[in-house]
Amino acid sequence: MKIKYCKKYEKYVSLQHCEFFNDGSSCEFYTQVLWPSIKDLLKDQDRPKWDANAIIKPFKCNLMNREILNRRVRTRRLAKRLGIPL
Repeated sequence: MKIKYCKKYEKYVSLQHCEFFNDGSSCEFYTQVLWPSIKDLLKDQDRPKWDANAIIKPFKCNLMNREILNRRVRTRRLAKRLGIPL
């Protein structure tokens, strides 16, 4: 998981979260700084000192409507039962 820091939330976010919710590189809060893993983030002495245990991930984000995800899972299960490739 690639990690960025978001000036908007003042938290670390996954790269997917940044692209999905904040328009990626066109966001006014976008920064070029990126860590390839949590280990690298924790080793970096120059990082912003926000809580590294509170990384916002796209599928654990309360901004996303969970019903959309549940519908996708139900559709996949039904297709698998019926033998229909997706």
